[in-house]
Amino acid sequence: MFLPEFIYHQPASVSDALGLLEKGSNAVAMAGGTDLLVEMKKGLRVHDEVVSLSRIDELKRINEDETNVYIGACTTHNEIISSGVVKKYIPALADAASKIGSEQVRNTGTLGGNLCTAASCCDSAPVLLAMNASVEVVSTSGVRTIALSDFFTFNKKTVLKYGDLVTRVIIPKPSQGTGCFYEKFGLREAGSISVVSVAAMIRVEHGTIEDACVVIGAVAPTPRISHGASDALKGRKTDELLLEEALLEEAGIAAVKDSIPIDDIRGGAQYRRDVLKVIAGRAIVSAAKAAILTR
Repeated sequence: MFLPEFIYHQPASVSDALGLLEKGSNAVAMAGGTDLLVEMKKGLRVHDEVVSLSRIDELKRINEDETNVYIGACTTHNEIISSGVVKKYIPALADAASKIGSEQVRNTGTLGGNLCTAASCCDSAPVLLAMNASVEVVSTSGVRTIALSDFFTFNKKTVLKYGDLVTRVIIPKPSQGTGCFYEKFGLREAGSISVVSVAAMIRVEHGTIEDACVVIGAVAPTPRISHGASDALKGRKTDELLLEEALLEEAGIAAVKDSIPIDDIRGGAQYRRDVLKVIAGRAIVSAAKAAILTR
């Protein structure tokens, strides 16, 4: 397979990139290219122009203020893994990034690209959804912020319009007593695509689960919040969660009810349901233990 011919641009600023996208009738922005170029080789996508974002430094920064962590859309997965800021405030995201593809993919692939590809098995989205993240989107019309829970519309579909660029991901800093954990089930140890994934966020105060968010991946058209599993946990005692099986069973069943799995080459729908129930429990328990440790 060979790439088709196209015009390649390397702008040095976001404004230049937006200008190129606006002028082109069939142009596409490219971050790492680990998904886009493969799809173009296969003939799944056809573009006359490719606008590379690789030279735009402002899209590669990780920083923070008093309330949020900001991760540039062109930050690579390995840069997220090694970031002190990410490891301090959102260690589950660093863990999720470490499970994406191979070392070569993690060196090139980016957080923005992973989200904009919008695959149901996307590894970064479950943690970010659990942590109430948003994306900053710019166009020639201006800047807007979109909650990640509103970003995905279907498998490989988002709310982005032609000419839009995701510039950074915004994650609120977790309060004391918050834990988050990502659990992924694949068919091999390295370079695996998720068959089922779960991210769980638990916030604990005085031995009670004050807030919870359980996100399921690869078992619906998009990564999605399991409101049933999340609601089952809120207001319950951590001892009940950690010492008894009934609450985990309830949350696991609720997560399965919120799933819409399919049969494909990596696993059947019922197999995915069975796995989901198990790893949802693992993610919830690990998140609760992490929350207790931060008190």
